[in-house]
Amino acid sequence: MAALQNLIPDPTTRDLWQCRPAALLLSDLAANGFAGATFIPCTIIIGTRMYGMVSTTRNPGQDEPFCYNINTNTFTAISGVTPVNTPVSPATTGPWNPPIMALVGTKIIVAHPGFTGAGNAFFGVIETANPSALTWTAQNLVNTGGGSTLPSPPQWVANFNGRCYFLCNPPGNQPAAIFSDVLNATTFTFTTYTNVVTFGDNVPLTCAAGLALFNQLGGIVQSLMVFKGVANIFQVTGDPITGNLFVNSLNVATGTLSPNSIATTTKGLAFIAPDGLRLIDFQARVGDPIGKAGDGITDPFFFSLNPSRANASFNGGVYRAQIQNGAALGSPQQEWWYDFVREVWSGPHTTAVSMIEPYLNTFLITSQTQGAKLFQSDQVQSNTSTFVEYGQQLTYVFQTSFLPNTDQMAEVCIIEATLMAALVSSNNIVCAALDQNGVVLDIVTIFATGAATIWGQFSWGQAPWQGGANALAPRQLLWHQPLVFQRLTLAFAGMSAFGIKLGRLNLRYQMLGYLLQPDAGVVRVPTILGIGDFTLNANATTTIVPAPCTPLSKVFISAETPDAANDAATTSIVPATGSFTVTHANNPRTDRTFAYEVVG
Repeated sequence: MAALQNLIPDPTTRDLWQCRPAALLLSDLAANGFAGATFIPCTIIIGTRMYGMVSTTRNPGQDEPFCYNINTNTFTAISGVTPVNTPVSPATTGPWNPPIMALVGTKIIVAHPGFTGAGNAFFGVIETANPSALTWTAQNLVNTGGGSTLPSPPQWVANFNGRCYFLCNPPGNQPAAIFSDVLNATTFTFTTYTNVVTFGDNVPLTCAAGLALFNQLGGIVQSLMVFKGVANIFQVTGDPITGNLFVNSLNVATGTLSPNSIATTTKGLAFIAPDGLRLIDFQARVGDPIGKAGDGITDPFFFSLNPSRANASFNGGVYRAQIQNGAALGSPQQEWWYDFVREVWSGPHTTAVSMIEPYLNTFLITSQTQGAKLFQSDQVQSNTSTFVEYGQQLTYVFQTSFLPNTDQMAEVCIIEATLMAALVSSNNIVCAALDQNGVVLDIVTIFATGAATIWGQFSWGQAPWQGGANALAPRQLLWHQPLVFQRLTLAFAGMSAFGIKLGRLNLRYQMLGYLLQPDAGVVRVPTILGIGDFTLNANATTTIVPAPCTPLSKVFISAETPDAANDAATTSIVPATGSFTVTHANNPRTDRTFAYEVVG
């Protein structure tokens, strides 16, 4: 498939897709005591609490820590925060060194690019020994033994064998991993060995993550994978106290420029390399890109803008990766999902994730467009799923790759086609047939029957949610004329809703007895593609209307009510594939109804 926008695999049936649930708002930090909260650059979930850093006006231009109780939807105060011991807030766009948090013992260690070492503040510490009396400090590693303090604020921190490993890239000196005592991340006291691990050259260290390795004698061996940009990955095993601390280079000279893309999965350690999603398996072997040579998704990762901003996480068999796709029109933010169980990709999703953490059977996220707000984003539908995200109705696109691959020097004709689909009342599916040049050959609509269920106008228990169901069945595509083409893609679009399912597409095509047409193709006479009516959303400035149109279509509207006529002068329309967006005045009226006609 060329696009499965805002679609996810149906958990019951292979090759069946359903709509992605919208992210649900959990809490807004700005409305819960964090004055002027705007950006959350890092998060970590421990038990039922999410910890993070957030920019506020309490100390303008600086980040401060927060603790959010997921179960009670409340915040726990953190004492000790001052202008001296908090880091400078990072930029919200462009390349960066992402902050990171790691739990070691009872302390959450915060590596943050806003720490400069001034006032001996090299990294932050949230002490969680008393969950109801959290404290914040900033310091350097305290060395009372034969080891080293940190020569510079750390690039990254990670827990390995109960020690905190600080990755440091001191200017003009050897990059190194410097570790702490066991279960005490702020001190180093031993005198019988050093606490510095180097990696052979001066290539800066990027990030690190733990990976459990299979032992050929049985059992598991813990390891820490240290990334040096895209140059190499090193495996650290053992511990100095047992005399078996070893460092080895992996078998493939690759790595990542996206530190937050590293995630532990059921198949190993996943990360975004410059050539796509790769995996380090439990035998420390680096695999090929998942989806290479057209078998999946690699292009967005090849052309990722600001790869250091990419973020990813894994839960419930699904790896979710957010990147900015420089290969797509307008370089949009896109989220791509890889299902490790079904071995299929889906996306692009329009979630615009900033931070993402796995929690129970879901994900908790922040959004690039929503400021300092926390959301729950499910990877499967439930009875409580909604499909309005950030105040906007979600839409989906189900688009094939170019068809067919016949290896014949001839034109192809299609007259009959069906799509396996389950529909929802009033949620039609619009299908556009386009050739290899993007020329629209035809547009048809699969109509859902029945009326939507309206709250207050039915007896409880006597009407289905979303209206009458249109069960899963083959739906014929009623073309207005035969489709003659060299290469064809079919794009199905509509409004996301619970109950919509899309499956197998069947085409009956004929090989024609003549060679390829000139690129100019056949001139298509403009026709009326669709008519209907719509009502503007109340208390909103935009309304998305499903309709058989493309970006080149013309949409004409006429007011059907007095309130619609009053707002007509300030209403504008932008057509897209399968829908058009109406921009209008924001007011509470619910009767601004228009008729429309689509010509193309």
